[in-house]
Amino acid sequence: MHPKELPTPDQTLLVLLAQTGDRAALEQLLHEIHAPLRRYITSLAGATLADDILQETALQIFRKLQFLREPAVFRPWTFRIASRIAFSQLKRAGSWEPLDAAPPERLSILNPNLGEPPDEAFLELIDQVSPASRAVLLLRYQHDLSLEETAAILEIPIGTAKSRVHYGVNTLRKHLTSERKPA
Repeated sequence: MHPKELPTPDQTLLVLLAQTGDRAALEQLLHEIHAPLRRYITSLAGATLADDILQETALQIFRKLQFLREPAVFRPWTFRIASRIAFSQLKRAGSWEPLDAAPPERLSILNPNLGEPPDEAFLELIDQVSPASRAVLLLRYQHDLSLEETAAILEIPIGTAKSRVHYGVNTLRKHLTSERKPA
């Protein structure tokens, strides 16, 4: 998990400068958000779609930044854009599953290391959850956002965010439990 990144006065200033056409400020914003967005997109949609989604996200940030009314919400706003694009790409690729009904292919034991990026075992495990639940789990636990922030990013009610966390965690728990049972 990564430390919660709160908007800094510098980031808010960069947004304001970029909105007035300052290219250096825009480049700095895109540079700062690149790594967190890449982690999120890769975990959500997979490595094969990540570059295309990240490129489209950067393009949308460039096109729509001038319309962002509250510069302090730049980071959550970028995650919202990335989520929309990722969900669209997953639907186009036929990878979108509205329910967590997909049977597990293979699972690894979860070994959480607090304060460190998720390991391969976690990323393989989270792939067993539907994209809708996966997005909530990743924003909540990988990017350390509150449920309220997560719901706002995904444009869903807080109750839906809570149920997706609950459903996702239960799905993961079932997979881990079934994996540990002797054959």
